[in-house]
Amino acid sequence: MNAAESIKELEILKQNILSDDWELVKGSADGLATIGGDDVVEFLISLLESENPITRNGAALALEQIGDNRAVEPLLKAVFKKENHGCNGTMVFALESLDCSSKLKEIFKILFYETYEARMSAESILSEQVFEFTRDDLNEISEMWQDCQLHSEKCPEIENDEVRISIQNSVDGFLAYLKEDRKY
Repeated sequence: MNAAESIKELEILKQNILSDDWELVKGSADGLATIGGDDVVEFLISLLESENPITRNGAALALEQIGDNRAVEPLLKAVFKKENHGCNGTMVFALESLDCSSKLKEIFKILFYETYEARMSAESILSEQVFEFTRDDLNEISEMWQDCQLHSEKCPEIENDEVRISIQNSVDGFLAYLKEDRKY
């Protein structure tokens, strides 16, 4: 394929990822991820601000495949955008392939306050990645968890025993560092 054909293919993929046809969006996301590069990553990051959840999810899937850590902050921003609450699981899934080592509080915030799909990816991130954190970070996580337990309406499904126990286990795993006299 020559340069002109490559540019034309890229433009078609960029147009198609804006479609409302999920299959076309997924195919375009795969194609863009295969092409990769700075321009593609920047384009995909810009799509995380789209009002269309299909577009955001397609962009997130492509970013997950590319694995460029520049997407961490924009993905988190999109995850926590009020309008995206309840439809952000794919964006959290994309974070699984990225380095979230400095985002422990944010990942716990997802675990506490987001819905099932997002929470499952947050649990995966917490169990698979190694984090940098301070005693203050752990204290804030503890306070968030206490707030969830006092105000269950803020935390989806916390009244479900399995969910509460699963979250408690994640919290306990990190708060154990507060009980130990060691640096982290």
